[in-house]
Amino acid sequence: MKYLSNYFNKNYKNERIALIGENSYNWIITFLAIILSGNICVVLDKDIDSKDLIKLMKKIDTKIIYYSEYYNSYIKDMNYKSVPIDNLEELKKIGKKYQNKYVIDNEKGATIFFTSGTTGPNKAVLLSQKNIARDIYGASALYKPSSSVVSLLPFHHAFGIITGILMPFYYGVEVYINKSLKYVLKDLQNNKPDTIFVVPAFIESFYRQIWKSVKAKGKDKLLKRSLKISNLLLKLNIDVRKSLFKEILNEFGGNIKYIICGGAYLDKKYVEWFRSIGLEILNGYGITECSPVVSVNRNLYYKDGSVGQVCKDAVVKIIDGEICISGDIVMKEYYKDKKATKEVLKDGYFHTGDLGYIDEQGFLFITGRKKNIIILSNGENISPEEIESALLKNKEIEEVIVYEDDNRLVACIYPSEEYISNQEYFDNLIYNYNKDKPKNHQIAMVKLRTNEFIKNHNGKILRDKIREEA
Repeated sequence: MKYLSNYFNKNYKNERIALIGENSYNWIITFLAIILSGNICVVLDKDIDSKDLIKLMKKIDTKIIYYSEYYNSYIKDMNYKSVPIDNLEELKKIGKKYQNKYVIDNEKGATIFFTSGTTGPNKAVLLSQKNIARDIYGASALYKPSSSVVSLLPFHHAFGIITGILMPFYYGVEVYINKSLKYVLKDLQNNKPDTIFVVPAFIESFYRQIWKSVKAKGKDKLLKRSLKISNLLLKLNIDVRKSLFKEILNEFGGNIKYIICGGAYLDKKYVEWFRSIGLEILNGYGITECSPVVSVNRNLYYKDGSVGQVCKDAVVKIIDGEICISGDIVMKEYYKDKKATKEVLKDGYFHTGDLGYIDEQGFLFITGRKKNIIILSNGENISPEEIESALLKNKEIEEVIVYEDDNRLVACIYPSEEYISNQEYFDNLIYNYNKDKPKNHQIAMVKLRTNEFIKNHNGKILRDKIREEA
Protein backbone atom coordinates (compact mmCIF):
# COMPACT_ATOMS: atom_id res chain seq x y z
CA MET A 1 0.00 0.00 0.00
CA LYS A 2 2.74 2.46 1.03
CA TYR A 3 4.74 2.00 -2.18
CA LEU A 4 1.61 2.12 -4.37
CA SER A 5 0.56 5.37 -2.69
CA ASN A 6 4.09 6.71 -3.36
CA TYR A 7 3.63 5.79 -7.02
CA PHE A 8 0.38 7.79 -7.34
CA ASN A 9 1.80 10.74 -5.42
CA LYS A 10 4.84 10.86 -7.71
CA ASN A 11 2.90 10.61 -10.98
CA TYR A 12 -0.24 12.65 -10.24
CA LYS A 13 -1.05 15.85 -8.37
CA ASN A 14 -4.68 16.67 -7.52
CA GLU A 15 -5.91 14.52 -10.38
CA ARG A 16 -9.17 12.67 -10.77
CA ILE A 17 -8.23 9.05 -11.40
CA ALA A 18 -10.95 6.67 -12.57
CA LEU A 19 -11.06 3.11 -11.25
CA ILE A 20 -13.09 0.24 -12.70
CA GLY A 21 -13.03 -3.45 -11.93
CA GLU A 22 -14.82 -6.36 -10.31
CA ASN A 23 -14.50 -6.82 -6.55
CA SER A 24 -10.91 -7.75 -5.73
CA TYR A 25 -8.04 -7.17 -3.32
CA ASN A 26 -6.23 -5.17 -6.02
CA TRP A 27 -9.26 -2.91 -6.44
CA ILE A 28 -9.29 -2.07 -2.71
CA ILE A 29 -5.54 -1.42 -2.60
CA THR A 30 -5.70 0.84 -5.67
CA PHE A 31 -8.66 2.78 -4.26
CA LEU A 32 -6.90 3.42 -0.94
CA ALA A 33 -3.56 4.26 -2.57
CA ILE A 34 -5.17 6.90 -4.79
CA ILE A 35 -6.97 8.73 -1.98
CA LEU A 36 -3.93 8.50 0.34
CA SER A 37 -1.78 10.16 -2.33
CA GLY A 38 -3.86 13.35 -2.38
CA ASN A 39 -5.67 12.49 -5.61
CA ILE A 40 -9.39 11.81 -6.13
CA CYS A 41 -10.51 8.25 -6.89
CA VAL A 42 -13.44 8.27 -9.31
CA VAL A 43 -15.30 4.99 -8.81
CA LEU A 44 -16.98 3.61 -11.95
CA ASP A 45 -19.75 1.03 -12.18
CA LYS A 46 -18.24 -2.36 -13.08
CA ASP A 47 -21.21 -3.06 -15.37
CA ILE A 48 -20.98 0.19 -17.32
CA ASP A 49 -20.86 0.02 -21.11
CA SER A 50 -18.23 1.84 -23.16
CA LYS A 51 -20.63 4.59 -24.24
CA ASP A 52 -21.61 5.53 -20.68
CA LEU A 53 -18.02 5.20 -19.50
CA ILE A 54 -16.97 7.88 -21.98
CA LYS A 55 -19.81 10.15 -20.78
CA LEU A 56 -18.79 9.86 -17.14
CA MET A 57 -15.08 10.33 -17.90
CA LYS A 58 -16.03 13.55 -19.69
CA LYS A 59 -18.30 14.59 -16.82
CA ILE A 60 -15.47 14.49 -14.30
CA ASP A 61 -12.93 15.76 -16.82
CA THR A 62 -10.25 13.07 -16.73
CA LYS A 63 -8.40 10.81 -19.14
CA ILE A 64 -6.73 8.64 -16.51
CA ILE A 65 -8.20 5.21 -15.77
CA TYR A 66 -6.97 2.18 -13.85
CA TYR A 67 -8.80 -1.01 -14.69
CA SER A 68 -8.90 -4.78 -14.30
CA GLU A 69 -8.02 -6.98 -17.26
CA TYR A 70 -11.68 -7.82 -17.91
CA TYR A 71 -12.16 -4.33 -19.45
CA ASN A 72 -9.04 -4.45 -21.61
CA SER A 73 -10.95 -5.13 -24.82
CA TYR A 74 -12.57 -1.69 -24.99
CA ILE A 75 -10.49 0.52 -22.71
CA LYS A 76 -7.19 -0.14 -24.52
CA ASP A 77 -8.53 1.50 -27.71
CA MET A 78 -9.79 4.64 -25.94
CA ASN A 79 -7.83 7.85 -25.82
CA TYR A 80 -7.02 7.53 -22.11
CA LYS A 81 -3.97 6.88 -20.02
CA SER A 82 -5.03 3.36 -19.03
CA VAL A 83 -3.20 1.14 -16.56
CA PRO A 84 -4.23 -2.41 -15.57
CA ILE A 85 -4.43 -3.25 -11.85
CA ASP A 86 -4.24 -7.04 -12.10
CA ASN A 87 -0.51 -6.94 -11.38
CA LEU A 88 0.44 -4.08 -9.09
CA GLU A 89 3.99 -5.26 -8.44
CA GLU A 90 5.50 -3.11 -11.21
CA LEU A 91 3.77 0.01 -9.87
CA LYS A 92 4.96 -0.81 -6.36
CA LYS A 93 8.54 -1.14 -7.61
CA ILE A 94 8.30 2.35 -9.10
CA GLY A 95 6.81 3.73 -5.88
CA LYS A 96 9.50 2.12 -3.75
CA LYS A 97 12.01 4.59 -5.22
CA TYR A 98 10.06 7.61 -3.94
CA GLN A 99 8.58 9.01 -0.78
CA ASN A 100 4.94 10.08 -0.50
CA LYS A 101 5.13 13.65 0.73
CA TYR A 102 1.37 14.24 0.79
CA VAL A 103 -0.05 15.29 4.16
CA ILE A 104 -3.67 14.16 4.40
CA ASP A 105 -6.21 16.98 4.23
CA ASN A 106 -9.41 15.62 5.78
CA GLU A 107 -11.54 18.35 4.20
CA LYS A 108 -10.28 17.88 0.65
CA GLY A 109 -12.28 15.81 -1.83
CA ALA A 110 -11.02 12.21 -1.82
CA THR A 111 -13.43 10.15 -3.92
CA ILE A 112 -16.31 10.49 -6.34
CA PHE A 113 -19.23 8.06 -6.41
CA PHE A 114 -21.95 8.29 -9.03
CA THR A 115 -25.51 8.11 -7.79
CA SER A 116 -27.70 5.35 -9.15
CA GLY A 117 -31.10 6.95 -8.67
CA THR A 118 -34.30 5.76 -10.29
CA THR A 119 -34.71 8.88 -12.40
CA GLY A 120 -32.50 11.56 -13.94
CA PRO A 121 -28.81 11.49 -14.91
CA ASN A 122 -26.10 10.20 -12.59
CA LYS A 123 -24.66 12.85 -10.27
CA ALA A 124 -21.00 12.86 -9.22
CA VAL A 125 -20.94 12.87 -5.40
CA LEU A 126 -17.68 14.27 -4.00
CA LEU A 127 -16.79 12.91 -0.54
CA SER A 128 -13.85 13.86 1.66
CA GLN A 129 -11.87 11.56 3.93
CA LYS A 130 -13.57 13.33 6.84
CA ASN A 131 -17.01 12.46 5.42
CA ILE A 132 -16.09 8.79 5.17
CA ALA A 133 -14.25 8.56 8.50
CA ARG A 134 -17.08 10.20 10.45
CA ASP A 135 -19.65 7.89 8.87
CA ILE A 136 -17.57 4.82 9.71
CA TYR A 137 -17.18 5.99 13.31
CA GLY A 138 -20.85 6.91 13.70
CA ALA A 139 -22.27 3.70 12.22
CA SER A 140 -19.77 1.54 14.11
CA ALA A 141 -21.10 2.93 17.38
CA LEU A 142 -24.46 1.30 16.60
CA TYR A 143 -23.31 -2.14 15.46
CA LYS A 144 -20.21 -4.34 15.57
CA PRO A 145 -19.84 -7.89 14.20
CA SER A 146 -18.22 -10.41 16.51
CA SER A 147 -16.33 -12.29 13.79
CA SER A 148 -15.77 -12.33 10.02
CA VAL A 149 -17.69 -10.59 7.25
CA VAL A 150 -18.22 -11.65 3.63
CA SER A 151 -18.38 -8.64 1.30
CA LEU A 152 -21.12 -9.25 -1.28
CA LEU A 153 -21.88 -5.75 -2.61
CA PRO A 154 -20.07 -4.18 -5.60
CA PHE A 155 -17.31 -1.80 -4.54
CA HIS A 156 -18.41 0.92 -6.96
CA HIS A 157 -21.27 1.69 -4.54
CA ALA A 158 -20.50 3.65 -1.37
CA PHE A 159 -22.40 1.01 0.62
CA GLY A 160 -20.21 -1.72 -0.89
CA ILE A 161 -16.77 -0.24 -0.22
CA ILE A 162 -17.34 2.02 2.82
CA THR A 163 -19.83 -0.11 4.75
CA GLY A 164 -18.89 -3.54 3.44
CA ILE A 165 -15.08 -3.13 3.56
CA LEU A 166 -13.84 -0.06 5.44
CA MET A 167 -16.21 -0.43 8.40
CA PRO A 168 -15.14 -4.05 9.05
CA PHE A 169 -11.52 -2.83 8.79
CA TYR A 170 -12.35 -0.39 11.58
CA TYR A 171 -13.94 -3.21 13.58
CA GLY A 172 -10.74 -5.23 13.14
CA VAL A 173 -12.48 -8.34 11.77
CA GLU A 174 -11.61 -10.50 8.78
CA VAL A 175 -13.25 -9.62 5.47
CA TYR A 176 -13.73 -12.10 2.64
CA ILE A 177 -14.40 -10.83 -0.87
CA ASN A 178 -17.12 -12.23 -3.10
CA LYS A 179 -16.17 -11.70 -6.74
CA SER A 180 -19.37 -12.89 -8.40
CA LEU A 181 -23.01 -13.29 -7.38
CA LYS A 182 -23.04 -16.88 -8.64
CA TYR A 183 -20.61 -17.77 -5.83
CA VAL A 184 -22.52 -16.09 -3.01
CA LEU A 185 -23.72 -19.22 -1.20
CA LYS A 186 -20.42 -21.00 -1.81
CA ASP A 187 -18.49 -18.09 -0.27
CA LEU A 188 -20.84 -17.99 2.72
CA GLN A 189 -20.43 -21.73 3.29
CA ASN A 190 -16.65 -21.61 2.95
CA ASN A 191 -16.01 -18.53 5.10
CA LYS A 192 -18.80 -18.86 7.68
CA PRO A 193 -19.32 -15.14 8.40
CA ASP A 194 -21.03 -13.62 11.42
CA THR A 195 -22.43 -10.72 9.37
CA ILE A 196 -23.16 -9.80 5.76
CA PHE A 197 -24.13 -6.43 4.26
CA VAL A 198 -26.73 -6.60 1.48
CA VAL A 199 -29.42 -4.72 -0.42
CA PRO A 200 -33.07 -5.94 -0.35
CA ALA A 201 -32.69 -7.78 -3.67
CA PHE A 202 -30.45 -10.29 -1.87
CA ILE A 203 -33.01 -10.84 0.91
CA GLU A 204 -35.79 -11.41 -1.59
CA SER A 205 -33.58 -13.79 -3.59
CA PHE A 206 -32.57 -15.75 -0.47
CA TYR A 207 -36.24 -16.05 0.49
CA ARG A 208 -37.26 -17.37 -2.92
CA GLN A 209 -34.32 -19.80 -3.07
CA ILE A 210 -35.14 -21.25 0.34
CA TRP A 211 -38.78 -21.91 -0.56
CA LYS A 212 -37.84 -23.27 -3.99
CA SER A 213 -35.37 -25.66 -2.40
CA VAL A 214 -37.73 -26.97 0.29
CA LYS A 215 -40.56 -27.40 -2.23
CA ALA A 216 -38.26 -29.39 -4.51
CA LYS A 217 -37.55 -31.68 -1.54
CA GLY A 218 -41.24 -31.89 -0.64
CA LYS A 219 -40.57 -30.23 2.73
CA ASP A 220 -42.56 -27.01 2.32
CA LYS A 221 -45.38 -28.14 4.65
CA LEU A 222 -42.80 -29.21 7.21
CA LEU A 223 -41.14 -25.80 7.04
CA LYS A 224 -44.47 -24.02 7.52
CA ARG A 225 -45.19 -26.13 10.62
CA SER A 226 -41.67 -25.56 11.94
CA LEU A 227 -42.07 -21.78 11.53
CA LYS A 228 -45.28 -21.82 13.57
CA ILE A 229 -43.64 -23.90 16.30
CA SER A 230 -40.57 -21.65 16.35
CA ASN A 231 -42.62 -18.45 16.67
CA LEU A 232 -44.79 -19.94 19.41
CA LEU A 233 -41.76 -21.07 21.43
CA LEU A 234 -40.05 -17.69 21.01
CA LYS A 235 -43.02 -16.05 22.73
CA LEU A 236 -42.26 -18.36 25.67
CA ASN A 237 -38.57 -17.37 25.52
CA ILE A 238 -37.61 -20.78 24.22
CA ASP A 239 -35.22 -20.64 21.24
CA VAL A 240 -34.86 -23.83 19.17
CA ARG A 241 -34.14 -22.10 15.84
CA LYS A 242 -30.52 -23.21 15.59
CA SER A 243 -31.48 -26.90 15.64
CA LEU A 244 -34.90 -26.60 13.97
CA PHE A 245 -33.56 -24.77 10.91
CA LYS A 246 -30.01 -26.13 10.91
CA GLU A 247 -30.20 -27.28 7.28
CA ILE A 248 -31.21 -23.79 6.05
CA LEU A 249 -28.72 -21.96 8.29
CA ASN A 250 -25.89 -24.17 7.03
CA GLU A 251 -26.59 -22.86 3.53
CA PHE A 252 -25.43 -19.48 4.88
CA GLY A 253 -22.33 -20.95 6.50
CA GLY A 254 -23.92 -21.93 9.81
CA ASN A 255 -22.42 -19.02 11.76
CA ILE A 256 -24.34 -16.04 10.41
CA LYS A 257 -26.34 -14.05 12.97
CA TYR A 258 -27.00 -10.67 11.37
CA ILE A 259 -27.79 -9.34 7.92
CA ILE A 260 -27.36 -5.58 7.60
CA CYS A 261 -29.68 -4.39 4.83
CA GLY A 262 -30.01 -1.00 3.14
CA GLY A 263 -30.10 0.76 -0.21
CA ALA A 264 -33.81 0.34 -0.95
CA TYR A 265 -37.18 -0.44 0.64
CA LEU A 266 -37.48 -3.80 2.41
CA ASP A 267 -40.87 -5.06 3.52
CA LYS A 268 -40.89 -5.99 7.19
CA LYS A 269 -42.44 -9.38 6.37
CA TYR A 270 -38.95 -10.50 5.34
CA VAL A 271 -37.48 -9.25 8.63
CA GLU A 272 -40.08 -11.23 10.58
CA TRP A 273 -39.69 -14.37 8.44
CA PHE A 274 -35.90 -14.53 8.67
CA ARG A 275 -36.05 -13.88 12.41
CA SER A 276 -38.27 -16.97 12.67
CA ILE A 277 -35.43 -19.14 11.32
CA GLY A 278 -32.71 -17.45 13.38
CA LEU A 279 -31.36 -14.69 11.15
CA GLU A 280 -31.78 -11.11 12.33
CA ILE A 281 -32.10 -8.53 9.56
CA LEU A 282 -31.05 -5.10 10.79
CA ASN A 283 -32.56 -2.69 8.31
CA GLY A 284 -30.84 0.65 7.79
CA TYR A 285 -31.02 3.79 5.70
CA GLY A 286 -28.31 5.46 3.72
CA ILE A 287 -27.66 7.64 0.74
CA THR A 288 -24.46 8.17 -1.24
CA GLU A 289 -24.47 11.89 -0.44
CA CYS A 290 -24.20 11.01 3.28
CA SER A 291 -21.20 8.72 3.02
CA PRO A 292 -23.56 6.61 3.03
CA VAL A 293 -25.05 5.35 6.34
CA VAL A 294 -27.56 7.60 8.12
CA SER A 295 -29.31 5.15 10.44
CA VAL A 296 -29.46 1.45 11.31
CA ASN A 297 -31.26 -0.89 13.67
CA ARG A 298 -29.10 -2.30 16.47
CA ASN A 299 -28.71 -5.97 17.26
CA LEU A 300 -30.37 -5.62 20.70
CA TYR A 301 -32.47 -2.53 20.04
CA TYR A 302 -34.55 -2.55 16.87
CA LYS A 303 -38.03 -1.84 15.61
CA ASP A 304 -39.55 -3.69 12.66
CA GLY A 305 -40.59 -1.42 9.81
CA SER A 306 -38.10 1.27 10.81
CA VAL A 307 -34.61 1.94 9.44
CA GLY A 308 -33.19 2.22 12.93
CA GLN A 309 -31.66 5.01 14.94
CA VAL A 310 -29.66 7.89 13.55
CA CYS A 311 -25.88 7.44 13.59
CA LYS A 312 -23.68 9.31 16.02
CA ASP A 313 -22.81 12.89 14.96
CA ALA A 314 -25.49 12.96 12.22
CA VAL A 315 -28.50 15.24 12.72
CA VAL A 316 -31.82 14.35 11.10
CA LYS A 317 -34.57 16.93 10.84
CA ILE A 318 -37.98 16.43 9.24
CA ILE A 319 -38.81 19.52 7.16
CA ASP A 320 -42.29 19.52 5.57
CA GLY A 321 -42.28 15.73 5.78
CA GLU A 322 -38.87 15.40 4.10
CA ILE A 323 -35.86 13.78 5.77
CA CYS A 324 -33.04 16.33 5.94
CA ILE A 325 -29.54 15.68 7.26
CA SER A 326 -26.67 17.75 8.58
CA GLY A 327 -23.28 16.85 10.02
CA ASP A 328 -19.82 15.78 8.91
CA ILE A 329 -21.18 12.86 6.86
CA VAL A 330 -22.82 15.17 4.30
CA MET A 331 -20.98 15.37 0.95
CA LYS A 332 -18.95 18.36 -0.14
CA GLU A 333 -20.84 18.84 -3.41
CA TYR A 334 -21.98 17.34 -6.67
CA TYR A 335 -18.73 17.68 -8.56
CA LYS A 336 -18.75 20.85 -10.71
CA ASP A 337 -22.54 21.06 -10.57
CA LYS A 338 -23.40 24.14 -8.50
CA LYS A 339 -27.04 24.13 -9.56
CA ALA A 340 -27.73 20.56 -8.45
CA THR A 341 -25.74 21.10 -5.24
CA LYS A 342 -27.71 24.24 -4.38
CA GLU A 343 -30.99 22.38 -4.91
CA VAL A 344 -30.21 19.85 -2.16
CA LEU A 345 -27.95 21.73 0.28
CA LYS A 346 -30.10 24.38 1.97
CA ASP A 347 -29.56 26.16 5.28
CA GLY A 348 -26.97 23.63 6.41
CA TYR A 349 -29.09 20.57 5.63
CA PHE A 350 -28.99 18.01 2.83
CA HIS A 351 -32.52 17.45 1.53
CA THR A 352 -32.74 13.73 0.72
CA GLY A 353 -36.02 13.73 -1.22
CA ASP A 354 -37.20 10.91 1.06
CA LEU A 355 -40.32 11.31 3.20
CA GLY A 356 -40.47 10.02 6.74
CA TYR A 357 -40.72 10.62 10.46
CA ILE A 358 -38.94 9.89 13.74
CA ASP A 359 -40.98 8.24 16.49
CA GLU A 360 -40.84 8.91 20.23
CA GLN A 361 -38.10 6.27 20.72
CA GLY A 362 -35.88 7.87 18.10
CA PHE A 363 -36.47 5.31 15.33
CA LEU A 364 -36.51 6.66 11.78
CA PHE A 365 -39.25 5.55 9.38
CA ILE A 366 -39.33 6.04 5.60
CA THR A 367 -42.76 6.59 4.08
CA GLY A 368 -41.88 7.32 0.44
CA ARG A 369 -40.13 9.53 -2.06
CA LYS A 370 -41.12 13.17 -2.52
CA LYS A 371 -40.86 12.90 -6.30
CA ASN A 372 -43.12 9.82 -6.34
CA ILE A 373 -46.10 11.59 -4.73
CA ILE A 374 -49.20 11.24 -6.91
CA ILE A 375 -51.28 14.41 -7.21
CA LEU A 376 -54.78 13.78 -8.48
CA SER A 377 -56.88 16.38 -10.32
CA ASN A 378 -58.75 17.21 -7.10
CA GLY A 379 -55.46 18.16 -5.42
CA GLU A 380 -55.28 14.96 -3.33
CA ASN A 381 -51.68 13.92 -2.54
CA ILE A 382 -51.10 10.17 -2.39
CA SER A 383 -47.94 8.30 -1.44
CA PRO A 384 -47.76 5.19 -3.65
CA GLU A 385 -45.25 3.57 -1.28
CA GLU A 386 -47.79 3.48 1.55
CA ILE A 387 -50.28 1.62 -0.65
CA GLU A 388 -47.55 -0.70 -1.93
CA SER A 389 -46.46 -1.50 1.62
CA ALA A 390 -50.02 -2.47 2.54
CA LEU A 391 -50.41 -4.67 -0.53
CA LEU A 392 -47.08 -6.43 0.05
CA LYS A 393 -48.49 -7.91 3.25
CA ASN A 394 -50.24 -10.38 0.94
CA LYS A 395 -47.85 -13.30 0.37
CA GLU A 396 -49.26 -13.75 -3.14
CA ILE A 397 -47.59 -10.47 -4.18
CA GLU A 398 -43.83 -10.49 -4.79
CA GLU A 399 -43.55 -6.92 -6.09
CA VAL A 400 -45.97 -4.08 -6.75
CA ILE A 401 -45.87 -0.54 -8.10
CA VAL A 402 -48.78 1.89 -7.83
CA TYR A 403 -49.03 4.74 -10.33
CA GLU A 404 -51.55 7.19 -11.75
CA ASP A 405 -53.18 6.78 -15.15
CA ASP A 406 -55.92 9.12 -16.34
CA ASN A 407 -56.51 10.34 -12.76
CA ARG A 408 -56.94 6.77 -11.48
CA LEU A 409 -54.69 4.57 -9.35
CA VAL A 410 -53.30 1.48 -11.05
CA ALA A 411 -51.55 -1.39 -9.24
CA CYS A 412 -49.02 -3.25 -11.36
CA ILE A 413 -48.29 -6.57 -9.63
CA TYR A 414 -45.63 -9.23 -10.04
CA PRO A 415 -47.28 -12.26 -8.35
CA SER A 416 -45.69 -15.20 -6.60
CA GLU A 417 -45.08 -18.14 -8.94
CA GLU A 418 -48.28 -20.07 -8.25
CA TYR A 419 -50.44 -16.99 -8.92
CA ILE A 420 -48.91 -15.89 -12.23
CA SER A 421 -51.69 -14.84 -14.67
CA ASN A 422 -54.45 -15.35 -12.08
CA GLN A 423 -56.17 -12.05 -12.85
CA GLU A 424 -59.43 -12.98 -11.13
CA TYR A 425 -57.69 -13.66 -7.82
CA PHE A 426 -56.02 -10.25 -7.75
CA ASP A 427 -59.15 -8.44 -8.91
CA ASN A 428 -60.88 -9.89 -5.84
CA LEU A 429 -57.91 -9.06 -3.61
CA ILE A 430 -57.98 -5.42 -4.69
CA TYR A 431 -61.78 -5.33 -4.38
CA ASN A 432 -61.42 -6.32 -0.70
CA TYR A 433 -58.54 -3.86 -0.23
CA ASN A 434 -60.71 -0.99 -1.52
CA LYS A 435 -63.63 -1.66 0.83
CA ASP A 436 -62.47 0.51 3.72
CA LYS A 437 -60.47 3.05 1.70
CA PRO A 438 -61.53 6.59 0.75
CA LYS A 439 -62.59 6.82 -2.87
CA ASN A 440 -59.48 8.71 -3.96
CA HIS A 441 -57.24 6.05 -2.38
CA GLN A 442 -58.95 3.11 -4.05
CA ILE A 443 -57.20 1.18 -6.82
CA ALA A 444 -59.14 1.31 -10.07
CA MET A 445 -57.22 -1.29 -12.06
CA VAL A 446 -54.86 -4.25 -11.58
CA LYS A 447 -52.22 -5.20 -14.13
CA LEU A 448 -50.23 -8.41 -13.76
CA ARG A 449 -46.65 -9.04 -14.85
CA THR A 450 -44.96 -12.35 -15.60
CA ASN A 451 -41.47 -11.08 -14.83
CA GLU A 452 -39.79 -8.96 -12.16
CA PHE A 453 -39.64 -5.18 -12.41
CA ILE A 454 -36.52 -3.59 -13.88
CA LYS A 455 -34.24 -2.40 -11.07
CA ASN A 456 -31.04 -0.43 -10.62
CA HIS A 457 -27.97 -1.96 -8.99
CA ASN A 458 -29.27 -1.16 -5.50
CA GLY A 459 -32.40 -3.17 -6.14
CA LYS A 460 -34.65 -0.12 -6.48
CA ILE A 461 -37.44 -0.49 -9.02
CA LEU A 462 -37.14 1.96 -11.90
CA ARG A 463 -40.55 3.58 -11.76
CA ASP A 464 -40.12 5.52 -15.00
CA LYS A 465 -39.62 2.22 -16.82
CA ILE A 466 -42.95 0.99 -15.47
CA ARG A 467 -44.70 4.05 -16.91
CA GLU A 468 -43.04 3.46 -20.26
CA GLU A 469 -44.17 -0.19 -20.30
CA ALA A 470 -47.68 0.82 -19.23
